[in-house]
Amino acid sequence: MQKKRLKIGWKILFKKLFITIFIIVSFIGLYFVGFSQSYKLSLEARVKYVMGDYKGARILAKEAFELDPYNKMAFSILAQSKISAKFLDYIEDAKRYLSKIEELSSRGDFSKADKIKIKFYCEIMIEKYKKLSPTVMTDKELYKASTKEYEKFVKIYEELF
Repeated sequence: MQKKRLKIGWKILFKKLFITIFIIVSFIGLYFVGFSQSYKLSLEARVKYVMGDYKGARILAKEAFELDPYNKMAFSILAQSKISAKFLDYIEDAKRYLSKIEELSSRGDFSKADKIKIKFYCEIMIEKYKKLSPTVMTDKELYKASTKEYEKFVKIYEELF
């Protein structure tokens, strides 16, 4: 009878201890998320990143990381938003160069100098694509769009040269 009460007593004590530790850990977590400016900024940066505003996410993550260099979320968002911004820049450059190529090729008098310009544009964009390095967290649609632009330049390059 005494041993049975002792076993029940340990179970109740363990339950109370577990609940107490859980409550303390929860309050510590809420303190960091609720009261730390760095964690607020990193959460806001994460939302911006998910919404596709990579430049805005980078600015907020950088600010959060400067406030607390141990904020891993801010660091990862900062690194990932830099990579995604490079992909966006590549897509924008590709559109700009493709419009220049279209303009050069639409003229009736297609000279050797125009052909060299197009070759130069293609080489720049092909090399720039090779320097891009996606990660697991890189937006798949962003990666597909950049790959599609890259393939356009490869096709133009192969057809002309």
